[in-house]
Amino acid sequence: MYREVAIPGLGVLWMASPSEHATIIPADGCADLILRDDELILAGPSTRWLVAQGSRQGPTVGLRFTPGFAGVLLDAEAAEVRDRILPARDLLSASLSGRGERALRAPIRARNLHEAAGAVAGALDLDPDIADLRWTAIVSAAASRGEPLPRLAARLGYSERQLRRRMQQSFGYGYAALRGVLRAERARGMLVGGALPAEVAQRAGYADQSHMTRDFARIIGSTPARLTATSTPAPPTATSASAAPRVTVPA
Repeated sequence: MYREVAIPGLGVLWMASPSEHATIIPADGCADLILRDDELILAGPSTRWLVAQGSRQGPTVGLRFTPGFAGVLLDAEAAEVRDRILPARDLLSASLSGRGERALRAPIRARNLHEAAGAVAGALDLDPDIADLRWTAIVSAAASRGEPLPRLAARLGYSERQLRRRMQQSFGYGYAALRGVLRAERARGMLVGGALPAEVAQRAGYADQSHMTRDFARIIGSTPARLTATSTPAPPTATSASAAPRVTVPA
């Protein structure tokens, strides 16, 4: 069983029941701080699907940060941990690692995730620059609607090279990767909602259905046809990676 609740300005708090089975997790462009089997780990910003191991001793609890938040957490550039899962102690300061572990134990003791959300945010005690959060939100919104890089860079007052560099530091990847992840997530939501693959490819902005299938193989870890065959129709997921449910797909 998987549950989640949004924490405004921070990301999504989630909890998964114990499981001995590994699952495929589609890329969402986000970094996660995770407490699993009494070990604190950090999943770097994801631009391709990955295999996640289940916990054995109890529920797995995680905090999925909004895209661009990885740069706030890490001393190094976010690009250095892109698509990697590593012990948190190797990536975070001792203070932040300790606060993160205490924060993610709160949902296990709480009666529900909503009750724990405020405690998690308070225990982490993060105080990011508001300007940085505003900047990353602008970039994510632009990528979601498919705004071209030159136009976005000019609007932000950067050269294209400067924007790419800053995204590598904060997001862990470039603008094209963010657009690709958001487009695949949007398409996945439409497919799960019952739309036909050919229609989804056109609406999501792919060149054709084959293009969507290639993207899904790299980002989602499944094919559009397989998702359509195994999904129960439901309302489309949100188009923002920070808000979209972390739904596993068939292995």
